[in-house]
Amino acid sequence: MTLKPWREIAIPHEDVLKGTFQQAEFAADLSLVHDGNATPEYQDPAFFYQRTFITEGMRLLLDSVVKRLTSKGGDPVIQLQTAFGGGKTHTMLAVYHLAKGVAPASELQGIPAILDAAGITDLPKAKIAVLDGIKLAPNQPKKRGGITVNTMWGELAWQLGKEAGYELVRAADTSGTSPGKEVLIKLLKDYAPCVILMDELVAYIRNFEEGKSLSGGTYDSNLSFIQAMTEALKAVPNAVLLASLPESDKEAGGQRGINALRALEHNFARTQAIWKPVATEEAFEIVRRRLFSNISNKQAAEKVCRAFADCYTANSDDFPNETQESRYYERLVHAYPIHPEVFDRLYEDWSTLDNFQRTRGVGPSEGQDRFCHNC
Repeated sequence: MTLKPWREIAIPHEDVLKGTFQQAEFAADLSLVHDGNATPEYQDPAFFYQRTFITEGMRLLLDSVVKRLTSKGGDPVIQLQTAFGGGKTHTMLAVYHLAKGVAPASELQGIPAILDAAGITDLPKAKIAVLDGIKLAPNQPKKRGGITVNTMWGELAWQLGKEAGYELVRAADTSGTSPGKEVLIKLLKDYAPCVILMDELVAYIRNFEEGKSLSGGTYDSNLSFIQAMTEALKAVPNAVLLASLPESDKEAGGQRGINALRALEHNFARTQAIWKPVATEEAFEIVRRRLFSNISNKQAAEKVCRAFADCYTANSDDFPNETQESRYYERLVHAYPIHPEVFDRLYEDWSTLDNFQRTRGVGPSEGQDRFCHNC
């Protein structure tokens, strides 16, 4: 029996073929996209969704967001908390491109089915504010036109409503004190539907020492703002907040980071976190879409997988028990041209190592060919 090599079946993307793939480009950067400076696979909505596999967790999250933006329910505050490299920022980008409306939903792969299931025909364009805890500096005010923005709430108001939005929180921004819940409700209502994306929030809050005031406010005023914001969002049916938090104390960065994480977890404790980590089988498709443009001959791919499955069955004493199950053939097909054993080892063994990044760490490497079927 002649089996085609994977190179004749699975076509890699151009950057993989040419060897120009950059590990850094496998890491999403929300601020770069918001500023219009990201690479095409992240900046272009249709291209982004073409390479994005919508996991079950992401589907549930996007369903909640589209319902929220159309005042049909959904969660007002969504907490994303997984290990570093677990897909938090990528999920925020999925929400960003969907809500911004630069490309129609019909051009975003996988989105029409989500809208149909939610009974939504027209998704309104939303105002979007991106608050990146790495990019924001608590003691470095930003010039926004003729306005000097000092705080996280000042930046939020400016991004949502420019000068008019900022005027609502000017006094609070200048004094470094948190605006009240009613002010935030008015801000959200004036610029709804709106989406607020807070990435790397702990990285920002941990810069504040307790009892010390900076131009960005104080430790307590920033925590008060987060609490007021989560309460305000409940009163605005077409506004939603997504906030990312690290999963472990180690990722929080020192004792101040741990303290900030605990305080933020307490503030978000009343909200429903619907995010869940990527399952191993879902990782097959995530990595395959990033590395390969398409499977040119599905029958040939299935033939290869069937040959592997038959070989395992015929030599049962030489292979693990799971290879004898009928579903193992399906796993081979889903993972092709990468062998599912690679994912099992990465997700079950390597993912327990410190600093291993679950989705990014499974990306391409120089030795990738040895992981493929019939190399």
